[in-house]
Amino acid sequence: MSVIDSLKRPEHTGENRCLPCTAVNIALVVLVGLAVSVLSPLVGFVVLVGGALAVYLRGYVVPGTPSFAPRLVSALGLAEYFEHGDDGGPDRRSESLDANVDPDVMLSTLLNAGVLVEEEDGLFLADDAREEWESTMATLRKTTDEELAEAVANAVPFDATVDAEFDGISLDGPSMSVWISRPQAIADVATLYTVVERGVDPMVALAATEPMRMFTEVCPDCGGPVEETTTRNCCGGTAGLYDSPEHEVLGCADCGAVVYEFPDE
Repeated sequence: MSVIDSLKRPEHTGENRCLPCTAVNIALVVLVGLAVSVLSPLVGFVVLVGGALAVYLRGYVVPGTPSFAPRLVSALGLAEYFEHGDDGGPDRRSESLDANVDPDVMLSTLLNAGVLVEEEDGLFLADDAREEWESTMATLRKTTDEELAEAVANAVPFDATVDAEFDGISLDGPSMSVWISRPQAIADVATLYTVVERGVDPMVALAATEPMRMFTEVCPDCGGPVEETTTRNCCGGTAGLYDSPEHEVLGCADCGAVVYEFPDE
């Protein structure tokens, strides 16, 4: 893999590019480049070229751009200039791996296996389980979409056809046919490895994949901080943090990925 390839973030470029994020970043790069040019034209030129290249390859260069750029563009009254056409493709909302397991059975099994611990103020992920879980996510984070699809196929406790599609993973098995986003696929595979290793039945582990994401502290896909927030409308696509403002989620502050969507009350 070349240096250029290692810098690319296809989840934020091409058809997934968020136009407000790109516009805001280009404007900031130009402003910084021009300011630096007053002191050193050569350094200012390097800032302009380097910043523009980073935006082209990665979608944005300023950390946390997805959390503010769409709202900034909207506040300036420019949102209409960044809307996608009607042929922008179908909406994609990540689904969940599921198993016909009683939630109480799943919870008690995770407690007995030491995956979860119960304290006075609630349930928590055990320290050793979190360490293994996050370590596995960090390893999967480095995989290509095709390699991640293979990891999903190896982890689920049934034969399934698994493919990398629409910047995520599609799974067609005997009892389910779902599409899951890349961040959620990484978290779910890590859950299956971590939980099954502690002697939990694979189907119970499968049922635990979505609930386990409630304990996420770092983004499975980019390693950024995860926070409780709401989804928002962003032209970057419907699989990200800005899909529907009425939903409360755990989302990545850096890349906008939805890790867990809280159920409607």
